[in-house]
Amino acid sequence: MERRNEILKAIKNKPGITFRGLARELGVGIGDLQYHLRKLEREGKVFSRKVGKRRYLFPQGFEEEAQKLLIAISTESRRKILLLLVMGPLSQGEIAASLGLSQPTVSYHMGELKKLGIVSAEERGRSLIYSLNYDPETIARVIKEYRPSIWENLADNLIDFLTGIGDEK
Repeated sequence: MERRNEILKAIKNKPGITFRGLARELGVGIGDLQYHLRKLEREGKVFSRKVGKRRYLFPQGFEEEAQKLLIAISTESRRKILLLLVMGPLSQGEIAASLGLSQPTVSYHMGELKKLGIVSAEERGRSLIYSLNYDPETIARVIKEYRPSIWENLADNLIDFLTGIGDEK
């Protein structure tokens, strides 16, 4: 029971954590974690969402809007893509060039973001133009509230960028 409470507390503290991430964080064996998660799910205390090959864990009643965003920002490439799209709609080529990613990699991540309903695509000529379906304030709130370490890293990057502007002259 103590182990189960520890698992529940970890999921409440870090909603959207992946199954493997939780196992690593708590130092729990896969079989042991599966057993306790099944019990917690039957008791209605947690639920999971499988996206691709990953299983994301949430406390019961967790807001759906935040679920999708936490899943989206769980990988660095998708997080960077979302932050780029906060500035405005971009083509796949523009995203690839800005992030130094291949177009097939961007295409894969955009497909995953579209499945989650976070971005939409519009054909313009021979290009696909992607835009966010969420307002930037919602994205900022979810990152700040549920992933403070990412928020702090973004703030540090902004400070480094702003202090570096004066050095370029």
